Amino acid sequence: MPKKNADYMDGDALAGSFPETDDPVFRNTLREAKLIFLIWAAAFVYTCSFCYLFGYLSHPSDPSATGPAVSSWLGPLERFDRDPATLSTPLGLGIPDWVFYGIIFPWIACLVATFGFCLFVFKEDPLGDDLEEMPTTVAGGSRDD
Repeated sequence: MPKKNADYMDGDALAGSFPETDDPVFRNTLREAKLIFLIWAAAFVYTCSFCYLFGYLSHPSDPSATGPAVSSWLGPLERFDRDPATLSTPLGLGIPDWVFYGIIFPWIACLVATFGFCLFVFKEDPLGDDLEEMPTTVAGGSRDD
């Protein structure tokens, strides 16, 4: 006997395990949600990393910081220090280059990825038969109200 939705409320759904299902709507929705999350996560990591490394003129070490230092992963951050004379404004837009390449560029890339996703990956699944006719009354009122 298949389980009902209430049977899955014991924590399985919260643990990230989904019930086995042959429902194509569920499978497509889960696949699309995973892909959208991966695109979002990649844009988030790129934006935060790029803006952190190139948005500051200097990267002084903070001896009072707890946890691992970023320099332990990337090496000395002094190589990312910038001279104010080297700051540029790409395309003559009047905005700093780190804003263009760290915020606007990933924004445009996500926009293109979204269009590509919607045109080539997203599948519109049938959700069932349409009702032939709407009921004449909804919650005690009529359609003419």
